[in-house]
Amino acid sequence: MHPVLKKNYGAWSWHDRPRPGVLHHVAKSGDEIWTVRAGTQRQMDLFTIRLLMDIADEFAEGYVRFTIRSNIEFMVSEESKVQPLIDKLTEHGFPIGGTGNSVSMISHTQGWLHCDIPGTDASGAVKALMDELIEEYTKEEMPNRVRMTTSCCQINCGGQGDIAINIQHTKPPRIDHDQVANVCERPTVVARCPVAAIRPAMVNGKPSLEIDEKKCICCGACFPPCPPMQINDPEHSKFAIWVGGKNSNARSKPTFHKLVAAGIPNNPPRWPEVSAVVKQILNAYKEDAKDWERIGEWAERIGWSRFFEKTGLPFTKYHIDNWRGGRANLNASAHIRF
Repeated sequence: MHPVLKKNYGAWSWHDRPRPGVLHHVAKSGDEIWTVRAGTQRQMDLFTIRLLMDIADEFAEGYVRFTIRSNIEFMVSEESKVQPLIDKLTEHGFPIGGTGNSVSMISHTQGWLHCDIPGTDASGAVKALMDELIEEYTKEEMPNRVRMTTSCCQINCGGQGDIAINIQHTKPPRIDHDQVANVCERPTVVARCPVAAIRPAMVNGKPSLEIDEKKCICCGACFPPCPPMQINDPEHSKFAIWVGGKNSNARSKPTFHKLVAAGIPNNPPRWPEVSAVVKQILNAYKEDAKDWERIGEWAERIGWSRFFEKTGLPFTKYHIDNWRGGRANLNASAHIRF
């Protein structure tokens, strides 16, 4: 923590944003500190980390911190140091922004590089999408802040977001029964299933597993402890986009996001179909929402039928659900039913 932050912890008088990507805080003691926020790739190589630390040492008094959305923040105690820091970061390709009413960097899961369960590469989809939205990151022209998430499986450790981009498996795992006994600890696999859809079985005289497909929610949780239960499928694993999620309780309570688009091709390395849908939603939101409305608040105000009209997204029977319908399609949710 920067010494000025330590000294004035909990004793700040006011703050403002001199420009997008720069925060200015003034303490009751009169001390001032400027924070410059830059976007980074979440999964960084050693060269990039050393470069950022060298910039911090030379231009930012040696203090940095990372945000949950992979932004890096450099803190300086003199206004004269702000512009040279911005110039150096820009020179090396790190965009300045992500503050105020902007599209911040996208919070995402590990993807192919680290995770043992992904149906897609969340970090790759983020890179492709932020290339399209870079101006919305460096400017503050949205009605309110936009927080986006991407998850590479349906377990969704990416969390809730104004716009969430998640992979969906639509078919139960295909089991290679010849390999299960050699590779998998069957009790672990059974315990891993959140809806109790997996049970031990004997197949062709060998210990194996079987799936109750009426219970299976196609989440993919069984795949990491048992690779012979292959669920990734180039045809049936698709992207889905959800909107209206919110973690904060500022001005309105936290909300879960809602499905607005499904069956979008999982098409690396640039995922153009995903980017097109997200931009449709953002353009409609930017044009129609009132000041300070989050995307979910905007959709609730105009009604979900008008949301689909304004965004140009198709509305299908799969978007309709209520408690009565929920009882019928419980096996397609994460609720446990034994």
